[in-house]
This record gives sequence, C-alpha cells and structure tokens, in this order.
Amino acid sequence: MKSFLFFLFSVLFWQHAFAGDILFLDINNAIPEIQVVQDYMDKEKIKDNGPESSQVIIPSMQPLNQEIFSHLSDSDIGPESKLIIVPSMQTYSMKKRQRIQELTAVMNDMKHKDVLKPGGDYPRKIFNLGKVIRWHKTGDPNRDYRVIDFLPELKAVLNNDSFDFDRVFISGHHGSNYGSMSGVLGGEFFNGLTVDDLKKLLNKSSTTRNVSSLILLGCKTAINKLMERDGIAWAAVLPNSLLQFGFNETSPVKTDELNLAIIREILEIQTLISLYKDDQNSEIDLDTILQRIMKIKRGNRYLGFRFNNKYYQYPKHFVE
Repeated sequence: MKSFLFFLFSVLFWQHAFAGDILFLDINNAIPEIQVVQDYMDKEKIKDNGPESSQVIIPSMQPLNQEIFSHLSDSDIGPESKLIIVPSMQTYSMKKRQRIQELTAVMNDMKHKDVLKPGGDYPRKIFNLGKVIRWHKTGDPNRDYRVIDFLPELKAVLNNDSFDFDRVFISGHHGSNYGSMSGVLGGEFFNGLTVDDLKKLLNKSSTTRNVSSLILLGCKTAINKLMERDGIAWAAVLPNSLLQFGFNETSPVKTDELNLAIIREILEIQTLISLYKDDQNSEIDLDTILQRIMKIKRGNRYLGFRFNNKYYQYPKHFVE
C-alpha cells in the first residue's frame, strides 16, 4: 500500500502531461466547486512554470479573484489549460453569483419555515424575494433565466475551435424525471437541462472529441438505470470518455467539505488519465487508475462510475 501511494505521489508531483481545457457547466451557481477547480489549475501551472507564472487567465470571462488577476493582460495567456464556465463570468459576475446565492439561501429558509408553520406571511415574502432574484438574473423581475438562455451560450463555447476540452464538470441538482430513463438537471440558475440537450451538443462538438472524463456533481447521477447500460441516460453523454463519474445516491451539497475533497481527488485522477493518454507505455495503466478511483475518500456517500466502458458501484448499493 505504501509503495502504491508513493508511486502515485511521484507521478502527480514530478511528471507532466499536457492536459486540455476544462468545461464547467454551472447550473447550480457552484462557486466553491469552481474555486476548487481553479485552485488546482493554479497549482498545476506553478508546478509547470514556477511561482512567477502562477496565475491562470480564463479567456472570455472575468477571473474568479479580480485582485489577483488585475495586473495581467491577454498577452499573458499561454498554451496552458483553460477553465471555461457556462454561464460565464460575463453573464454572471462573481459579485452577482454571490448575491444570488445569498438571496436563494434566504428564500429556501423561508420555504422551510412555511412548511413547518403554514398560514403565515411567508408566501408573500417568498413571492417578493423571487422578483428580486429574477431581477439579479435577468434585469427583469418578471423574467427568470431559463434553459433557453443557457443553451446558446453553451453552443457558442462548443463552436469555438480555440478550445480543446478533455474534462467536463456538470454541477446541478439531479432527478431522473419521475422514473424515466433520462436525467434532468436544475439549480439556482435554472431548471430543465436534460440528457438529450447535452447529447445533442456535447457529443457532436469538435471541441469535446478528446474528453476523457465527465464528472456529474448531482444526486443519483450514477445509479444503475442511468449509467450502467451503453447509450442510456448519462452513459450516452460523451460516451467515449474513459471515466464518467457520479453519485449512486444523494450527493453532498456544493459547500460541503466532503464534496470539495471528492472534487480534488477527481482532479488528481484526471491528471493520471492525462498521463496515461500521453504515454501508454508508461508505468500508469488502466488498473492503476481504477485502483486510485476506488480509493476516493467518500465519507458516507455512495459513488458510481463507468470506467473503460464498465460500470462500477461502491459500495454496492441499490437505489432504484
């Protein structure tokens, strides 16, 4: 065991394989999850280029930390991996994202109190707060941000040949559409993004042809009926990915440290996948990667995934 862990440590910190860009579909206003991905990319860039080149520029959007990035210009952008978020930071600045998150938390608390003590003034307050949230999203208190607003931005990103994605994260609350074989995603930004929407866009884009891993940050994304069989539900989205990862029961909330720790481990596994693809004669093989996936510190969560076209649950767990 110690020799195996030492080997992985050595691989991750002393070898380098060029990794492609990361596409992060942010349905749930996943600020902490995005920051974990950004931090990991920053560390990878320090490792490759030294501390003087430690900052990452994210083209086509405002950076996550504007103080850190304010001294850099477009001329500083090199060939390093890029993090592309949809909806972008131009659509929703970090300040606006944070405000929407705060207001949504207040609304959810009101809804909870209304269930516990119905008959009060909460419905009116919830209605009025909904108008404020819609105004922050669209500038119109009577119009919400919807999937039809999201899809054109995603299409524009996927049609941009300057991107070459090898990792895709999708963060949103997940449902299986009342027992159907199609997953549906929603969250703080909007609801109603389906497996079929993503199949049509992600599977047909030249920018995603090299994707090695699809990471689904939502409940029950990796239950057997939605991921076990080829061509069904989430198994049909980017089906050539070496890894399609999700949860085989409820997932942690986006702010949960367990959730963020799992994402960090997934990012390290993605680095192993990049190294494997970069040199298939190296000491990294498919079994090495599979062992590393199985060692994810999952807490009390049930995880599931497809790896190299085979479905795994761990621990074994029947949900639906």
